[in-house]
Amino acid sequence: METRMLKSLMVGCLLVLGGLSAASAQDVPTAQAVARRDAAGVTVHYRLPAPVRRAVFANRDTIRDLWTVTTPGLTLTDGAVAGDAPFDSFDLQIRPDAAEVDRVYMGLSTAGDGRVIYGPGLMIQGTRTVLSVETAPGEDSLPQSGQIDGYSYVGPAADVTQDGAASLAIGSNVPPELAQTLRQTFFGALEFYHDRLGLDLSFRPTLVGSIDSPGPYGFRGDVTDTGLISVRFHGDTWREEIDLVGPFVWHEAFHLWNGHGIGLREGDQVPWLHEGGAEYAAVVGSVSTGGMSEATARTNLIRRVNGCRRVLGARDMDPARLRSGNGPYDCGVLIQWLADLEARKAGTGDVFTLWRAMLTAARTSPDGYGVSDFRALLQPDSAVAGLLDGPGATRWATIKARLAELGVTIENQPQDKDFMGAALFHVGGRNCRSSYGFFDDPGALKLDGAECGALSGEPIIDTVEGQNPQTAGRAMFDAVQARCAQGLTVRYATRDGRILEAVCDRPLETPEVWAIADAPALAIQAESARLL
Repeated sequence: METRMLKSLMVGCLLVLGGLSAASAQDVPTAQAVARRDAAGVTVHYRLPAPVRRAVFANRDTIRDLWTVTTPGLTLTDGAVAGDAPFDSFDLQIRPDAAEVDRVYMGLSTAGDGRVIYGPGLMIQGTRTVLSVETAPGEDSLPQSGQIDGYSYVGPAADVTQDGAASLAIGSNVPPELAQTLRQTFFGALEFYHDRLGLDLSFRPTLVGSIDSPGPYGFRGDVTDTGLISVRFHGDTWREEIDLVGPFVWHEAFHLWNGHGIGLREGDQVPWLHEGGAEYAAVVGSVSTGGMSEATARTNLIRRVNGCRRVLGARDMDPARLRSGNGPYDCGVLIQWLADLEARKAGTGDVFTLWRAMLTAARTSPDGYGVSDFRALLQPDSAVAGLLDGPGATRWATIKARLAELGVTIENQPQDKDFMGAALFHVGGRNCRSSYGFFDDPGALKLDGAECGALSGEPIIDTVEGQNPQTAGRAMFDAVQARCAQGLTVRYATRDGRILEAVCDRPLETPEVWAIADAPALAIQAESARLL
């Protein structure tokens, strides 16, 4: 799953885990669920294998706030349908979820007049639940089987495009420029990944595009084991950063190979592997097919590298930092970039050569692939070991030196915002006894911290030492630096006319923010083109 908030990016991906094995499924009674599209959502009719007083939904993470049991005498409470008398069937009305929740699949979403149903949320505990989607004249459904295992779509047939390898369903209310970007990117990504990985998929890939996300996220995307990718945009917010839509789709498409229809040994314990792999593949794929320039790709990469530097700092490795937030994506991309650079320099291929070998082997392994398989394919002297295993105190010097050996020139190029943040956090650290920070809203910089002495109370700041922090970050930093070097207070002018004097008894350190001055090209020519 990938979630993007415009301007501030948050990325995430979920995997559908669990279910019954093929062997055990033969001995488990079968419940039938039939879903039909209605005017406001979907209705689902259940037929149970035997009468019960309580039918419990197996998936506890599905949001069911807008689910209603319409069968008289039955109620839906705490993820279970119950009645005073035994029942062997019931009907549900399901309405689209009211909000997106990070790292939780939507039980039902809309794509124009179409519906996207999350099959695992409909599983009944203790049964093998079979979901089918019934269509009316003029409707189409995707996929045609296995709907209980992930997302399925039902909607107007006019919104569905089929080609020899994949399917696409775009809501009729999606603007043409967005629809075109989704269409071109999806089919282009499938062709490129198939070419580079050399692996057929066990399902027919499908992309469903919608601008009907209830928010709050600007971009939201996820993939399930049915091979259906759902990408959802909140209103018109996608227009602000249309250049992110292509890489967003590239990321989700890579999960068709590295996250679905194949086992992930450590699963969500090491999301940096599959998420970093998808995010880096999206960058390289976009550059290789002309959807992104090398300059933009470098900007993307160094943003991730600097993000990883913030997440890990100079502390020894704590794996928990790479399990949530931006850590799996930022550090995951750095790991993939190092592996790619090292493979290309050694002449052993590129990052897709590595993934091709790992995924090929995983298809015949009972537990799929994991970190040990990835690391076994790295170069013997890989800098990845220094990142994951080395001492924190020397981690970034080691990475910088290794990047230089690989042809990457790193320079320190902090911008005004970096200087602003460095000064505010430094002074905050000298005055606050608990957590602190700030909200950098346009024209209204607000401090955040309850136990910060003179800086408490969430004041809105107009100037610091006479400088506007939002427009003159470097000048503000220099002024604060001069005051702190002398042990003088730092003076904040607030929007309501006060002057706040904050203690500063320690010099500031100039922020270190890496920029790429030069680096090897990322673009990879498709195998089919290289053979011509």
